[in-house]
Amino acid sequence: MNPALAFIYVAVAMMAVVMLVLSVALWRGSQQGARLAAHQADAINNPDQANAAVYRDQMAELDREFVMGNLNYEELKAARDELSQRLLADVGTQGSTHSAAAHAPAASGAVLWHKPWLAIGLLVFVVPVSSLLMYSVLGEPAALDPMALKQGVDTSAEVTPEKLTEMATALTRRLQDEPNSMDGWVMLGRVQRARGHFEEAAEAYAKALALSRDDNLLIERAEVLAQKNGGSFAGEPWSIIQRVLTADPHHLNALFLAGSASYAEMNFNTALRYWERAREVVPADSPDAPELDRAIAEARSKMGLPAIPARALSAAETQVSKAALSATSISGRVTLVKELQGLVASTDTVFVYATPVAGSRMPVAIVRTTADKLPFDFVLDDSTAMNPAVKLSGMDEVTVRVRISKSGQAMAQPGDYGVSLTPVKPGSKGLNLMVRDTLQAAP
Repeated sequence: MNPALAFIYVAVAMMAVVMLVLSVALWRGSQQGARLAAHQADAINNPDQANAAVYRDQMAELDREFVMGNLNYEELKAARDELSQRLLADVGTQGSTHSAAAHAPAASGAVLWHKPWLAIGLLVFVVPVSSLLMYSVLGEPAALDPMALKQGVDTSAEVTPEKLTEMATALTRRLQDEPNSMDGWVMLGRVQRARGHFEEAAEAYAKALALSRDDNLLIERAEVLAQKNGGSFAGEPWSIIQRVLTADPHHLNALFLAGSASYAEMNFNTALRYWERAREVVPADSPDAPELDRAIAEARSKMGLPAIPARALSAAETQVSKAALSATSISGRVTLVKELQGLVASTDTVFVYATPVAGSRMPVAIVRTTADKLPFDFVLDDSTAMNPAVKLSGMDEVTVRVRISKSGQAMAQPGDYGVSLTPVKPGSKGLNLMVRDTLQAAP
């Protein structure tokens, strides 16, 4: 059911119950008041009958006294005569005044009889109106807008740079009024990160962490700082990772990131150690387990270690697995223009990698070789991912980059050669990437 409709149904039902209870209470009170008023009105409008009833009771009391022997016949007769004279006197003095007074109680009784309908009418009108006014001031009326709800569940593929900019602006304004909202700062950090504004994202995470220490947020900030530094974890990012792992050696996000950072630095032995520690904690049925297994296998392969034996797959499973991997992989050939062949040493390192088209420059898949292998046929897929949590198969479009590095470092250096192609959809085959020029900027 639509959340807005569910909210409206529940609110109306609760309001109806409250009004029913109050209406019943008002009605019962008015009925009791009406009966009391009627009795009072009868007593005032018919004083003769009231007096007669009193004197009849007194006559009956005299008869009981006579039967019990407390009065003789003469005393009984005298008492009866006295009561009769008093009754005649009372009727005579009240007859001239009771008719005028009789109208006021009757009118009062009429008002009491109609008051519950007036009160119930006001209740039915005032409660809904006041509730709507209060919700408009203290609630979130936009949440009842179906279009707003639809926008709230948009997939990430539908989030455009313009929407991200609007979100960042709205969050910034909100946080000016609510500077102590940790969730607001976290959200702003993630939006700025998605925009590729890593400096602003790091500042937002820092303000969130100032309000509440959270190791997962610390790891997110370490990733942002590395992205700001062009993918390098040197300095503060590594310091954060080590600090979190010192406090909790089994912190999964820290182990994942430590392995990815080590792999990016071509330190496969360290990457393997971190990922194997993470694998000991991750349950076998966890969705992270297959990706982590592939990362471990890739690190072992880079180190020349034998693959860990896995469960034998049936022919059908193998075919389905290969088809799925092929549908999300990117393949092609890297060549070097003749004019540069004499300038590139055979030992120079060649990086082929894919990055998101917008935002982060962190590779989602990468392979490495040396210039003596050129021309080089490459395949980028989920098995070549740097971070098991960020895969090529999860991207709609990427930029495929080639960099030839004399230093062998992951960070781009002056004098590196390279080329890039964008946008490229996962599943693309037969790309032809020819390195022609020196890179003008770090890719």
